[in-house]
Amino acid sequence: MRPQPGADDPAPRWDDAQPRAQPGATHFQVLMRALLIAVLLLAFALRTLRLDAQSLWYDEAVSAQVAAKGLAELTRWTADDIQPPLYYIFLAGWTRMAGHGEWALRFPSGFFGTATVALLWSLVRKLCGRGSRGNLAGLLAAGIAAIAPLHVYYAQEARMYTQLTFFGALAAYALLRAAAETEGRRALGWWAATAVASLAALYTHYFALFLLATFALCALVATAVARGRVAAWRMGSAVATLVVVGLGYLPWLPSMLNRYQVDASYWQGELKLGEALRHIAINFTAGAPETMLETDAMRWLPWFAIAFAVALAGLLAGAQQRGKTGWQEVWVLLLVLLLPLFMVLALAARNPKFNPRYLMMASPAYLAILAGGMAAWWFAPGRSRLPGRMLAVAIAALVLAASAVGLRNWFTDPAFTKAQWRELAAYVREEMGGEERVVLVSGHAVPAWEYYAADITPLPLPPIDILDVNAVLGFEAAPALEQGLAGKDGAWLVTWQDRVIDPVGFVPYFLDRAGAETKNVPPFWQLGLQHWTLQAGARYPSSADPQHADAANFDHKLGLLGWDDPIDGELTVYWQALNSLPEDYQVSLVLEDASGAELGRWDGRPAGYDYPTTRWSVDRAVFGRYPLPGSAGASGERYVTLAIYAPDAPEGLNIRDVADNPAGKRVRLGPLRF
Repeated sequence: MRPQPGADDPAPRWDDAQPRAQPGATHFQVLMRALLIAVLLLAFALRTLRLDAQSLWYDEAVSAQVAAKGLAELTRWTADDIQPPLYYIFLAGWTRMAGHGEWALRFPSGFFGTATVALLWSLVRKLCGRGSRGNLAGLLAAGIAAIAPLHVYYAQEARMYTQLTFFGALAAYALLRAAAETEGRRALGWWAATAVASLAALYTHYFALFLLATFALCALVATAVARGRVAAWRMGSAVATLVVVGLGYLPWLPSMLNRYQVDASYWQGELKLGEALRHIAINFTAGAPETMLETDAMRWLPWFAIAFAVALAGLLAGAQQRGKTGWQEVWVLLLVLLLPLFMVLALAARNPKFNPRYLMMASPAYLAILAGGMAAWWFAPGRSRLPGRMLAVAIAALVLAASAVGLRNWFTDPAFTKAQWRELAAYVREEMGGEERVVLVSGHAVPAWEYYAADITPLPLPPIDILDVNAVLGFEAAPALEQGLAGKDGAWLVTWQDRVIDPVGFVPYFLDRAGAETKNVPPFWQLGLQHWTLQAGARYPSSADPQHADAANFDHKLGLLGWDDPIDGELTVYWQALNSLPEDYQVSLVLEDASGAELGRWDGRPAGYDYPTTRWSVDRAVFGRYPLPGSAGASGERYVTLAIYAPDAPEGLNIRDVADNPAGKRVRLGPLRF
């Protein structure tokens, strides 16, 4: 029986069998379609606006490099990478027609981003019903996605995240259509489409597995609770689809499992769950940190929490009116939003390699909840719909305001500029002399450098293709640097992710000893650039060679090797890990005069903030540079005392003498020569 007019959907519905001569229905259809076209045009405009205005950053340059390979080499390379090959195959085909410029490289992301907006309209409309409530929910979901900073940003990046989101949403749509069909060729077609879209998502990004597992759970639960021959046929179709997807992915499964076992592109440690959840929330709502600073996004977050709760309440109220169909809508959306999130976080608990963009594939569920809730409030039953419509308008106003701020930041604020490889390479090319060389730290950033300066061969340190947090530079890098700079009278040091690869600062340390640094180099966003003039025949120490050898054994954990005279108010001290160090030890430095009176104190990590002792390798020499508070205008003899302690044991480690007996907790260095 058809619902009575005015109960839930007072406006004409697209699927109502009404004569075309009735002008109300025709006008409503025309209006909705016109609005949808306007939304899609807006989405496309935002996703292509100033598409090549910014330089490619490292990840995008990797996309360009991989897409330029032949199919066999592309497949081999991605088998050793952290993403499967489908995005790169699409990009390779496109760029062979459109070229390899920044605009061409980023356009496929904009295309899939725009297609996702259109697909969201169909998906949410299908999920919420084709009445006026479903039409409005679909239009709102498309509209929010069109201006969502998260979706606009990644639609302007030459990476796979919009393609992943599209295929995930396409798999969901095909699954909904398949579940709505009875037996027959049409149903088989939609189950086949579900399998194809699922495989496309899996071959785009490994984390698609979590989204598809959620879809499978929803489908199996929905068919398991049903009754009759049609329900049994649907269960069989769902299982068959899972088998097809599994067989289709079987050739790539060894590569995925291998990457899970050997990936070293992030530090081991504990996942900070609260921080991860906060980052997901501000990423979905305000696009932070890509289009809004975290501090600013946190001010919006309470309002979005209220908006989400209000929208969910609207969905629940609508579910009560719609019965079983409405409740299915709510629990499916919540599962698709939350289950991939928790599965990704569970994986990250083993290896905390996590970024909110990995969960962009689940963002359509968040958008659908907002849009569905707004539509439910708009068509809330009762005599007066004004309160519900005011709530819907308030949510829309919040989304519009936050999106406007995020998009303004992205398109106009220099603080949100990507790494300026293009500008830096152009500057170096203009200033570089004939007998100079570029030293690139980190070495895996070669794709970004070569995209803009393929004619200038850099010296990559270390020479790795993919980030490895264990490939930390040390004294053993000296021979490669000495050989690479032999006969050169200048060196340009380009740094990116050097806090991971060279957290101690070994390359600047070597170059300081080989020449003199030039100070008038301009800054570039997210990159470092320094220049040194080099002495002829410069040598680079391949082991610790302190000016003053001064040994001390701190409880068989850290060994002091010596120190250098202060330069520019900083003291250089050399250390060695004597055993594995599970504690993040700190150094306590006290500057004293000849009588032992304290002049200043400093505490911090022994080898710099970005290199905790938990990352040190046993027997490997490192150094730290420490400020000397109270040394300004120093006259007379000055000394430094050092102690090592753990944060939870401030009493410090004992210094061991040659008989392995405790011999105090501080070692005295000096006199210092300023």
